[in-house]
Amino acid sequence: MPSKFARKKLANSLSLELLGFGESFRDGLLCPACMKKFHVEDDFDHYTAGHITPEAAGGKEWTILCRGCNSRFGERQDKWFGEYLSVLKNPEGTFFHAKTKSKYITINGITVSGRVSVSEDDGAIEVFAPINRNPPGKVESIPHGQEIEIQFSPEIAKHINEIQVGYITAAYLTWFKAAGYSWCMQSSLASVRKQMLECDYSLDGAKVVDLMSEEIYEPDIGIVVEPGHVYPCCLMYDRAVIFPGANNAPSPRKVEFSAEYQVHLLSLARMDAPYAVSFGGKQLIWPDMLEKEPPHAEHLLYVFEDSNEEAQWLTLER
Repeated sequence: MPSKFARKKLANSLSLELLGFGESFRDGLLCPACMKKFHVEDDFDHYTAGHITPEAAGGKEWTILCRGCNSRFGERQDKWFGEYLSVLKNPEGTFFHAKTKSKYITINGITVSGRVSVSEDDGAIEVFAPINRNPPGKVESIPHGQEIEIQFSPEIAKHINEIQVGYITAAYLTWFKAAGYSWCMQSSLASVRKQMLECDYSLDGAKVVDLMSEEIYEPDIGIVVEPGHVYPCCLMYDRAVIFPGANNAPSPRKVEFSAEYQVHLLSLARMDAPYAVSFGGKQLIWPDMLEKEPPHAEHLLYVFEDSNEEAQWLTLER
């Protein structure tokens, strides 16, 4: 866990950046997930360090979250996303290696309390059905024979929704770490924040796409190009998370993203002022929740479609 000094340092840095979005934010801080406002000094106990990817899966990067969001995520999406990543990063990992084991298994048609695991010695599948944790005679009633049929549902497989939302949450915070409040001050991301807070992947918002690759990518932000529109995206291990685009782009939930070559990686710089980003003249990041006059970003990072051309900073006028 980052030290109190480290948290204060980041909070002060974020507060200075936020001031550029309106005088009403002076000495303030916004939780990037729920957008709740805090006073940097007076509310220090109300916000904390939240890991961008679950600490249980080796995540080291962190940012500021309110305690409510950090706790909510930890109990839901972070728990199951962390278990999934632990399996994914294990070269020999299977669902059998997930931390949370199934509580019930069916052996030759009889369902009993027990668990299935993998032996660390030889990789053999081991089945445990303790007599003292089942009703009297239940384990003894299991039919014996030359063949044993075992059925069970890995507990992690029941939480695909939480895993998908875990990808979205980690990708959203990865963007926040890269672009700051210019990222989360977009009304186009309200649906994504709702997905995260309600832990419901079925809601309209971000879309998680399988990369169909054996390569495991460290979290990295980028751009997905579709005819007429561009979408912010984040490579996240074995998948890509695609966020709603600015300027009324079609919902990514209704667009098919399949070609890996569509992803253009992006490098951004943090600023103590709101800024927008365009890619080939199309809006990519467009903060529109500012509380200042004029209510638009002062700077624009123009990224060329040709990767050989260096991005340019432009000044936006009223």
